[in-house]
Amino acid sequence: MVTLSSLLFENGLPNLPVLLIEPHRNHGGVWRIKFSYETAEPLSMSADQALTMVSGLQDIGEADLAEEIDSAIKRASHYASM
Repeated sequence: MVTLSSLLFENGLPNLPVLLIEPHRNHGGVWRIKFSYETAEPLSMSADQALTMVSGLQDIGEADLAEEIDSAIKRASHYASM
């Protein structure tokens, strides 16, 4: 059975409280999803990876976190289309 901790680990994220999840454009101009933490450096992942993680989060009942990430993905997609 997949747990939140293992899903985060598989996606390169720590099992820490997230302060902010937002779209972020990297130096190459590609929109990514950035995860900011109080006690760790921010980390980011591609929107495609984040979308896959949203599905996994929904499968394990983490609807609030999935919704927050999905919202950031939608904003990143919107900004990329501008």
